[in-house]
Parts: sequence; structure tokens; C-alpha cells
Amino acid sequence: MPINHIIVHQIDKKPDGTPAVLHPRDTELPVSQATENLLADLNHGYNAKAGKGWGLFHEPSGAYPFSGWLSQYLDGTTDFTAFSHQAVEHLQKLMEESNLSTGGHVLFAHYQQGMTDYLAIALLHHSEGLTVTDALDVAPARHLDLGQLHLAARINLSEWQNNKQSRQYISFIKGKNGRKVSDYFRDFIGCQEGIDGPSETRTLLKAFSEYVESEDLSEEQAREKVTTLIGYASAQSNLGEPVSLEGDDRENGKNRTLSVRPVRLRP
Repeated sequence: MPINHIIVHQIDKKPDGTPAVLHPRDTELPVSQATENLLADLNHGYNAKAGKGWGLFHEPSGAYPFSGWLSQYLDGTTDFTAFSHQAVEHLQKLMEESNLSTGGHVLFAHYQQGMTDYLAIALLHHSEGLTVTDALDVAPARHLDLGQLHLAARINLSEWQNNKQSRQYISFIKGKNGRKVSDYFRDFIGCQEGIDGPSETRTLLKAFSEYVESEDLSEEQAREKVTTLIGYASAQSNLGEPVSLEGDDRENGKNRTLSVRPVRLRP
């Protein structure tokens, strides 16, 4: 998982209406084993998170400037550090307007997975734990709690740039207590929900069932197709990616295409 750029900033903010204080980092983090482990653990925690939504950018505007800044970074007008400063300053302002928000460390990472470019954005918090020192004493220890992600998003940059019809190149974690807790974070990114996950899942499963029935498949062939669908859906879930179901069935001289919009299968 090659890392192109990665940086972390800090915002101090309590959910009591006090001003949010930004502590920006001036330079990118060096790519190292530590940053690679951090990103790998972040992706693992993000992929395992239930209740994600899928969407697309609002048109760039004064209310939603993030995608415009991102475009300027990608076309080389600004560098990654400058882009992250613009973005985190905007997040700071939105935090001040939200009484429900708390601060933390804001991670921006541009990386590649296979042939696809992604931008990960996450608000990270620490947890208190314990450690045993070299002197065999027990001492408190703080660590990033990547298993408790509440505000994070991932943008498929390749799909955004190359597929203008896509409505789900952004994935994001939805708030547990409705949308209010995560609203300001979605507004920060400028993301609008593009698909209704449960509805689209039902559409996919119904289309798949109708396809199998209409093709007059044997029991064994039907089982093979169901097994293939489940395996594929599980693999996509592990990657944190939506499921698309397209294909031609040319067995017995037939040429029927099953095609539905990509959806996120939910348990």
C-alpha cells in the first residue's frame, strides 16, 4: 500500500462551546514503517466498521470548498501540505459551530491500493492503557485507538476523476445516534449521500434471484453462482468497497447481462 503523502494535525475542542484551537503540522510525515503500520491499522478498523454510507461531492461552493481544494492539489496547483492546511482550518471552523464535536488528531493520507488512488481522512483519538516498563514497573501509556473510529471518510480519487457518473466514490462512517453527530464532518468534506444502502441491497439480491430463476439453471449451477456472489461480496467487504454485479451468461448459447448499480451489501 504505497503512501504518496501523509500528515497529521491536531484540533483541541471540547463539546461545551469553547473555541477550537488548531495545532497544524508544517511538513508531511516521512513515509516509514510506523506510518505504513498506522495506515494499515486505520484501513483495517475502517473496513470493519459497520454502518458506512456512500456518496459524492456537492458542487464546489463557499459552503462546500473541500472538493475544489482537492482538485487544486491533484492538478498540482497546491501541494499536499497546503491542501491539508486549507482543509483542517475549514474543519476547525465547523467544529466551533457544532456543540457535539470534540477535537482530536486529524489524519490526511493519499495512498494507492493496487491501481487505485485513495484519500483517507480520519479524526483520531487516544485511549489510556498500561504498559510494563524496562524496569518491570507498570506505567500508564497512551495509544491511538483505531478500533473506535467515529468520524472518518475515504475518497476513491481514481473513480472520482475517471467516472463522472459515479455516485459512490466517497465512503464515510455514519453517526450512531442518527446523523447529527457526523453532520459537520460530512459538511466538511462536502459529501451528499448517493445511494440508499438497504434499498440498493434489496434491489441487488432481487435482481440476482430473478436472474438465476430466469436462466433455468440446474441446482448445482445456481449454488455455484450463489457461492461466487457471497465470496465476492465478502472480499469487497474486507476491502471496504461496494459490490457491483455485472456479467454475461453465455452458457447454452445465451447472452443475457445482469447489471445493477454497485451497492454496499449489509449483514
